[in-house]
Amino acid sequence: MSEEKKQTGKIKAELDAEIVVYIGPDIPGVKQYTTYNAGLPDALKEKIKEHPFFNSFVVPVEKLARASAELERDGSALSVLYRKASGK
Repeated sequence: MSEEKKQTGKIKAELDAEIVVYIGPDIPGVKQYTTYNAGLPDALKEKIKEHPFFNSFVVPVEKLARASAELERDGSALSVLYRKASGK
């Protein structure tokens, strides 16, 4: 295996191990503000495949406060996407 592929695999593994929080609306199998540290559940992966903007609702735990504030701010990108995702 080339050194570049090893590095790419290492980076992917580090990202997969990162602790993230789902801040979008509840969907079957996934609740808002659930943390994940071993990858995303299949239900969320499928939702992201169907509607890629759902990926915007997966944020590193370190950025949760900022993302939550943006979610609450009317007219922000996350707020608009949240309304779209929740059908409001």
